[in-house]
Amino acid sequence: MDIFGQLGINTTAAFQFVFFSIALLFLSKVVFAPYAHALEERQRRTKGGEDLALEYQNKSVELQTEYETKLRTLNGEIKTIVDSAKSQANKEYEALIANVRTDSEKLVQENRSKISAAVQTAAADLKSQTTAVAMAITTKLLK
Repeated sequence: MDIFGQLGINTTAAFQFVFFSIALLFLSKVVFAPYAHALEERQRRTKGGEDLALEYQNKSVELQTEYETKLRTLNGEIKTIVDSAKSQANKEYEALIANVRTDSEKLVQENRSKISAAVQTAAADLKSQTTAVAMAITTKLLK
């Protein structure tokens, strides 16, 4: 014990060691154990939350790809419908234009025939009146 005395260790160090051991035992049972338990519970719940968040993220990616696939399919169907409607409208347009052209050509032909008939009648009238006019002119000149 003389060595302990020379080192400056006496009975107070033993009392301090005993009190430290009792305090450590008390704190580990009362403070540290509940804290460790709460920390483990928190990590367990957080881990479950992370897994749930990852699951939701994967689900959202799946839903987004499904949405994009359906959107592409729907856009293809819409394009097909629009293209068929355009081709149908073009066919109807061409048919209407052809009908209008034939009708206008008929009207032009009718008008041309009417005009040529009118010109022929006017020419015939002029021919028939030419002699009378020539006679009237010559009689006026000779008077």
